Amino acid sequence: MPVNENPNLESISHFFKILGNPKRLQLLYLLIQHSMSVSEISERLNWEQSGVSHQLQLLRKYNLVQQHRQGKVVIYHLDDPQVVVLIADVLNHAEQIVKK
Repeated sequence: MPVNENPNLESISHFFKILGNPKRLQLLYLLIQHSMSVSEISERLNWEQSGVSHQLQLLRKYNLVQQHRQGKVVIYHLDDPQVVVLIADVLNHAEQIVKK
């Protein structure tokens, strides 16, 4: 099958658009370090909680993050270990490019 006929290309392109947003990438990078609540994320990134919630909702829609409850608090964590590897690889590659 020729590359331009691959039905997955549209999905892959959309996935990279999701990851390509600097705010979402910051949020994912933060969640790589450890799980957090909306208020913790908001405080660490200095964003409005509504903005954090909106980005998390989108990331949940694409199964990149999941949530669980700890008492009354909802905690978010990365759900896709391959995304962790992908982000780490891209950061490493970006550092190599900057060094050149």
